[in-house]
Amino acid sequence: MTTTHPATSRNDVRTPATVAEAEDAWLVAITKGDEEQRQLMLPDCVIVHGPVGNIHERERFLGYNASMGATVEAETSEVTCRERGGRAIVTCFQRMRIRRLPDLPPFLVQAVATRVWFSTDEGWRLGHMQLSRRQPSA
Repeated sequence: MTTTHPATSRNDVRTPATVAEAEDAWLVAITKGDEEQRQLMLPDCVIVHGPVGNIHERERFLGYNASMGATVEAETSEVTCRERGGRAIVTCFQRMRIRRLPDLPPFLVQAVATRVWFSTDEGWRLGHMQLSRRQPSA
């Protein structure tokens, strides 16, 4: 699954009815910005990320992520999903191209991601994400 900016009509999924829709919406949201990501996250969402295992609440993660540069493309592969009782755990390999500076080409960031989604009255929402990023060697 791949998304690029500007994206397709699936971008407006704000109340994903399935975990697959939530995952699709997440890939679009990370190419659009903070507000789109925030709409898919629970207020008490916790994100564990980076090579040293930073643990951030939603707003701190969104600020950190924005400081890294714009994600212009995102895709996942090797996706597995376990859904039970209003919760779903999705594990995947994720690739993102991030534009750090406007005059340089985007660089590749790879990660293994685990996302925990919760079914709510507003659709599936992200409650926890573990993102082990690595930058490929030159």
